[in-house]
Amino acid sequence: MGDLVLVTGPTSEPISLSELKLQARVEYTDIDEDILFYDIIKAAREHVEDITRRALFTQTWAYYLDDWPSGNRIKLPLGNLQTTSLAVTYDEVDSDGNKNTETMTLTTDYLIETNGDQCGFIVLPYGETWPSFTHWPTHSIKIQYQCGWSAVTSIPFEIRAAIKLIALDLYANREGQVMSNLNYQENKTVMRLLQPQRLWDEF
Repeated sequence: MGDLVLVTGPTSEPISLSELKLQARVEYTDIDEDILFYDIIKAAREHVEDITRRALFTQTWAYYLDDWPSGNRIKLPLGNLQTTSLAVTYDEVDSDGNKNTETMTLTTDYLIETNGDQCGFIVLPYGETWPSFTHWPTHSIKIQYQCGWSAVTSIPFEIRAAIKLIALDLYANREGQVMSNLNYQENKTVMRLLQPQRLWDEF
C-alpha cells in the first residue's frame, strides 16, 4: 500500500461559474458572490472525487512506495492514467549512507498501461525485474504521474450532474453551514449518479 500526495491540482473545474449560476437562477454579477460560487464548485468537485475515488480533470500526483511489489506491475490510483510526464524514481542508500536518487527509463525499465478510465499500471517489460538496491527507509520509490480526464467535456454527464446538485445544495444552505464536506447531507440522487462511476480498486 502506497501514499498519495497531490503535486499539482486541476487548472479547471468540471462545471463553470456561468453553468452553476444559470442552474441556480442567479442573473446578477457580484464579485463576492462569484468567489463563493467558485469555492462551492471546488468543494463539490472534491467531494465527488472522494466518493468516486477518481481524479476528474488532469492533475499531477506522486505515489510513494517503500518497496517493489512481488508481481510484475504496480497499480496507480485515481483512474484515467495519462502517459505524459510520468516518471519513476527510487532512492537508494549509497556506501557512505547518503541518499542517491535513480531514474528508471520508459520502455527499457518499465511500460505504461493506461487501461482506459480505470486504474492504470506500471508494468515490467518481458524478462525484466525490479531494481535491486538498498532502500532509503521510507518512501524509497516515487511514481509521479498525471491522471484524470484530459478535457472537461470528456467528464461523464453523470459526474457533472452530481457536482451541480451538490453545489446547488451547498449554495441553498450557505447561511446555515460551513463550507465543508462534513456538513453536507448526501443527496440520494447524487449517490445514484455516482455509483457506476466509482472505482472499486483496493490499494
